[in-house]
Amino acid sequence: MPFNPNAAGHVSRYSARFLKVMNSKQRLTITVLVFCIALFSVGPARVSAEPATESRIKAAYLLNFARFVTWPEEAFDNSVAPIVLCVLGDDPIDSALPTIQYKRVQNRPLEIRHITSLGELPRCHMLFVGETPPKTIQQVLTAIGTRPILTVSSLPGFSSRGGMLTFIKTENKIRFEVNLSTTRTAGLSISSRLLKLARLVP
Repeated sequence: MPFNPNAAGHVSRYSARFLKVMNSKQRLTITVLVFCIALFSVGPARVSAEPATESRIKAAYLLNFARFVTWPEEAFDNSVAPIVLCVLGDDPIDSALPTIQYKRVQNRPLEIRHITSLGELPRCHMLFVGETPPKTIQQVLTAIGTRPILTVSSLPGFSSRGGMLTFIKTENKIRFEVNLSTTRTAGLSISSRLLKLARLVP
């Protein structure tokens, strides 16, 4: 079912007066949370031409990827250790990531870290790959190997090259592809609720 902008509209109208007294950061946080509800209740999100809107939608998706993917227990030091979302390379999504920082998913905080070297990969549970040369992408994926690190990117063909999830835009909607073979090899389990929204990579 296509994304219906009115799905979040009721919430926005109901709380309009409340939002007026918030600062801009608080309003952005509320917007992302509304996107989270809308994305996983009615389907892919239609985006406007504004890059900021697209970034907020992708950030909401990342939060829900963390919510609907299961990692092996040994991927964490203990029961309260954070789910670490690492970011490699530049991407417009950076502007929206502070709104999901430290949100709780699976009884763990979501922690965002920007990394610059392959040596930092073992700390990551999720890796978002921004603008990166193709040669570097292959080096990153090779370094990850079968580690339980959920790899995500907006770069075309990322999932076909061994990445796990790739944001795509179809009919002005943000959707995503998933490479199930790669995720299973890494010991990651993706909820059927998430897979219903995905396009599978052969």
